[in-house]
Amino acid sequence: MRNISDKNCKSWIANEKGSVATIMGLAIIPIMLASGIAADYALGQSAKTRLNSAADTAALAAIKAAEATMIALSASNPNASAQAIVDGVAQGQKSFLAQAGKNGANLNGEPSVAVTVIGRTISATASYTAAVPTNFGRIAGFNSMAFQGTSSASLTMPKYLDFYLLLDVSGSMGLPSTAAGEIALAAVNPDDRANYPTGCRFACHFPGSQGYTVARANNIQLRVDAVGAGVAALMSQAQQTQTLPKQYRVGVYPFIEHANTFVDLTSDLAGDAYSVASAINYNAATGSTDFGRLLDPGNNSVFASSLNPNYRVTSNSPPDTNPMGAGGTHIENIFADINTKIVTVGNGSTQASPQPFVFFVSDGMEDSQWYVTATGQWPGVTPYPTPPGETVSIRAMDQTFCSNLKSRGVTVAVLQIPYPPFVNPKTFANSQEFKANDAQPNLSTAMQKCASPGFYTYASTPAEIATGIQNLFFEAVQLARLTQ
Repeated sequence: MRNISDKNCKSWIANEKGSVATIMGLAIIPIMLASGIAADYALGQSAKTRLNSAADTAALAAIKAAEATMIALSASNPNASAQAIVDGVAQGQKSFLAQAGKNGANLNGEPSVAVTVIGRTISATASYTAAVPTNFGRIAGFNSMAFQGTSSASLTMPKYLDFYLLLDVSGSMGLPSTAAGEIALAAVNPDDRANYPTGCRFACHFPGSQGYTVARANNIQLRVDAVGAGVAALMSQAQQTQTLPKQYRVGVYPFIEHANTFVDLTSDLAGDAYSVASAINYNAATGSTDFGRLLDPGNNSVFASSLNPNYRVTSNSPPDTNPMGAGGTHIENIFADINTKIVTVGNGSTQASPQPFVFFVSDGMEDSQWYVTATGQWPGVTPYPTPPGETVSIRAMDQTFCSNLKSRGVTVAVLQIPYPPFVNPKTFANSQEFKANDAQPNLSTAMQKCASPGFYTYASTPAEIATGIQNLFFEAVQLARLTQ
């Protein structure tokens, strides 16, 4: 065995220490270089994070600027997308540089912002390339750290929609809106006791009758008022729902023999005295509305516009040529009337190209008779039973009347208010109650076939009427979103 002396041991230890020192001296160089490169990398990642955030901001700013231009120009320029793209690109680049701050110095040229407008969808892409100078990386042979980034964003603008409220104000809409109301009116109504010994329930609104005034005095809501209340609720919902200025326009078109304009198509839903809400003038305490004044007045020369003291022309729809008339419900005329009012059938992309909806609110009972004010005569009445080959004067509507509107691309929304059958019908007035009872089972089928798919609803109470009108509105808004 070899013996190691103290001297040899000390020499070995000294040599070993020298080797460690040498190794450590050589190792510290790459360690320091690695630490420096890591610091360079951290600085590069920080710059990249900031520039990525700038790209996100730029893409969002670009689509919002393009949207603002589309909104501002849509009323006058049907091709606003070209200017929207220019404005979107400019705002996107401006926002990128503002968000990038001092890191903008690392960009390789200007950031790229691209905007596209396809229909109602606005899309934007912001991209960049950059390089951050290195400090320690130069020792390893690279002077900068290069990177790039891209961010995209898009939005689909809501559509501009026109709502034409085609509302029945014929005699049957003078019924109280509830069964309790019918009993209450019959009990206090003095009109025509000879023919209605148990009391007239149709509000008996013709000249000389008192039923309409009696209903008002006793806070008995009529069906026409329930519809008016529903329209008032619709105006509130429309205001809360629209996200673009003047996104929705509404016109009110009551009908008897013909549909007339009561409120011309307007974006003023609940503002000044000329608005839709003001014309309806719903009183929540009594359930009454000024819309009740439209109920068949028994005067065949009245135009609906004359019954709105604040009426004014707000659209380019043609004026009425025929008064509302009196004494019947001429559904065969009213769809042709409203068709002439709809001047533009657009896709909703701009204010100049609105998408139209017709809200048809009625019980669907066609009554081809009419009332001649000057003579007090009722032409158009058929006997009962109706002779073979002759069309009965009171019958369910013909659903084909709605076809022309739908073929133009107009959505027809139908709210059916039930026509209650007469108990113990009387032969008074050419047995009209018998005719109505015969037609009553066919009403729902005809109304459903009139409606565009998914746009039929049935409402028998004031609450259901209000809810039904609002639901049709939400269906219209949803359809507009789905078809963009």
